[in-house]
Amino acid sequence: MSLFISLEERNRIADALHRDQAPLLEASIDEAVDGKVSYADLETGLTIRIPFVDGMRVDGRYHVVLQSVDGPGRFGMGGTIQEANQDIVVDVPADRALGFQGQQAALYYFYLEYPVEETKSPVVVLSMEGQIYKPVVDEAVDGMIPLPVVVQGVRLRIRAGSSLTPGALVSVYWWGSSADTCFVKHMVIGPGPVEDLVVPVGADFLVPIKHGTVRVIYTVQSTTGTRVSPVLELGVAGDLAVPAGIHQQGQETRSVVYLSAISEGGSYPFRLLTQGMVAGDVVIFFFTGYRLGSELVIRHTVKQSDITAGLIMFGVPISYLSLQESAWVWSMVDRPEGGAVGSPDLPLFLVSPSRSGGQCL
Repeated sequence: MSLFISLEERNRIADALHRDQAPLLEASIDEAVDGKVSYADLETGLTIRIPFVDGMRVDGRYHVVLQSVDGPGRFGMGGTIQEANQDIVVDVPADRALGFQGQQAALYYFYLEYPVEETKSPVVVLSMEGQIYKPVVDEAVDGMIPLPVVVQGVRLRIRAGSSLTPGALVSVYWWGSSADTCFVKHMVIGPGPVEDLVVPVGADFLVPIKHGTVRVIYTVQSTTGTRVSPVLELGVAGDLAVPAGIHQQGQETRSVVYLSAISEGGSYPFRLLTQGMVAGDVVIFFFTGYRLGSELVIRHTVKQSDITAGLIMFGVPISYLSLQESAWVWSMVDRPEGGAVGSPDLPLFLVSPSRSGGQCL
């Protein structure tokens, strides 16, 4: 049997129910210390802890989220409360935890038995240590290099990750969307405490690409191997805004090439014509997918036989499943006498092996 009640009666009942419902508390990660999680802990997995509060109940539904605020890392897990007055514990496996390395991550959860406007917990932001971090342009704002600093130059910062050990070789690749706005810098880490590396970037590498794009990646080579950073991509502000149609849908973009994910000897094959190269040049081939860990940098010293053949072949040994269908390739040439030049970039959409008839990598 049900009864119709007045608004006043409805509010009185809701208030009575609400008195037994405590506000949700922040979730935490057991391994975090002062808001930071070490790389060693990422390697063994993480433990998320949700405090049980008055108003929760056994079989109550929850969903916890760990979401990167500056990268692709994401973990989500739902479930039901199994025991009253006990913290809810959610384990993050090591392979998922490592997807957050070098990033800031927001931790929160939903308790789905509360009223909709009260289901979300407070958000906690944690810093995940990385062996190598995404490069940073100090002056960038919301993914854009602002116009006032375009004409002054910027500071490119390589944060001091644990891979920057004394004696390590660091190679920084700055690619601008005009061929002559590219450069390569090589540095060796000296003895003593390691600090951030700061590379001044002059206006001559920015002004010619107003309304264009900058892409930065670096490698760290040491006795323990070679590591590749995530890719930083920034827009470069221009003098005028882009006109926009009142009824347009989406943005105009460059054409995307559809690439069949077919393996040849365990890798995706690419060719690069040697036009504009001479023997002794170092050509650098870049490949990156959406997911962390899909970055690839291949260096090749150009030989006379390459010039004679007219092309250089590169193989990309990366799993199709790690790319989430989208990828980008581009190249640069580092001249022995100094200076660098870059190719246009190529956005790719990878066609599923089942659709292309090829073998999945």
